[in-house]
Amino acid sequence: MNLLAHLLLADRSNTSFAGQILGDEIKGWLDDRFAPRTRHGIKLHRAIDRHSDDHALHRTLRQRFNPPLRRYAGIVVDIGLDHALARQWHRFHDESLPVFARRAQTRVITEWPDDAPFSADRLRGLSSVLVGYAQPEGIKRALDSVKRRLRRQNPVGDALPELLALNEAFDASIAPLLAELEQVVRELDSERK
Repeated sequence: MNLLAHLLLADRSNTSFAGQILGDEIKGWLDDRFAPRTRHGIKLHRAIDRHSDDHALHRTLRQRFNPPLRRYAGIVVDIGLDHALARQWHRFHDESLPVFARRAQTRVITEWPDDAPFSADRLRGLSSVLVGYAQPEGIKRALDSVKRRLRRQNPVGDALPELLALNEAFDASIAPLLAELEQVVRELDSERK
């Protein structure tokens, strides 16, 4: 799952929004430098990613991409699922996507730890990114961003046509996948209490 799904799950479970964003940034052993709530959010992010990547629906979607893109299909599928979520947002949340996105950005910045790997200022455009997932142009920006962050030459920036061709498959997969991920979050959150 990508940013929007992670933040939706944080909202539904009232867990750390900042932890969900930091889950992609903090690698390896999770030490005590972050507050317990943020650490828990990072752990939830990791569990969401692990469960999502292992899920049959995610695997099936990844297999629909041809080489050389298949090597990066996990990333492309995560972005495609956020595209489906954004386009169907009214099915999953009472707030409009723009209202949720503004609230999520405010909450992430408010919760952002001082010793995070980058400043909260970098998150000032998060709301626009989240709302942009509903449109092909926003998905293209997300794919280009991933392409730039990857170390080696890759075809991720060119994945938009293949991703959009699978819109129906993404649309059919998002609700059942989110329902299972919400259960994973509930179970992990109840173990913490």
